[in-house]
Amino acid sequence: MAGTPADLTIYIDEANNHDHTYYGNGCAISQYPSGQPGSPTPCTTRIVKDGNNQDQRIGTYYDFQAATSGTGGTIYGANKNSPDTFCPLGWQLPYDGTGGDYYDQSRSWKYLFTSYSITTDTGGTADATKIYSYPLSYVYSGYYHWRTGLLYIMNSEGRYWASNIDGTNNAFYLYLWATGSRTEYSNYKVSGHTVRCVKILATFHRRHGGGNRYTSCGYKCKSRSFFLW
Repeated sequence: MAGTPADLTIYIDEANNHDHTYYGNGCAISQYPSGQPGSPTPCTTRIVKDGNNQDQRIGTYYDFQAATSGTGGTIYGANKNSPDTFCPLGWQLPYDGTGGDYYDQSRSWKYLFTSYSITTDTGGTADATKIYSYPLSYVYSGYYHWRTGLLYIMNSEGRYWASNIDGTNNAFYLYLWATGSRTEYSNYKVSGHTVRCVKILATFHRRHGGGNRYTSCGYKCKSRSFFLW
């Protein structure tokens, strides 16, 4: 959706198996048109501040089908993992969910945050600050929703896809806001969230042309995290 027209509502689409990405300016709550729950038009910037007051770009929003390389839109079953993701070779989306084989194991958000003594699901400004500060460096990227055709909450919330689903129409993601964070949370597969990959192999090869500017020493440096913008 690079070079998108002003009216994003023309892209409204509720089909789980359709592959969509959005690259462009996000919108903060203060930029919503009067009376609107989100913005139907791109706003003024793609720049957000991380927890170290550094400028970062919000990057690209992916629906779940795009984030899973066309494999996640039509799989079913609680906590089932997608067979592929849009991460470079040797990387994958983190695990999440409420059960299954891997939701609390290595390469899951639960494992990562436990390693950094971060408590999720209960709120807390201090723990949220750890997540969006170095070395983890998540950002409040906001999101675009193909179900509504609206841009949401840049600079106040971040939503990051996991690899597994929550039933037929929903998939799990990490939900981060200024005073807390939550795993085991799900939303429509047609939501456009941020993608963050974790390393699974010793050798890293780029597959999609993305740079590795946004790397961080996650998982106690046993594996490294990567923002795929």
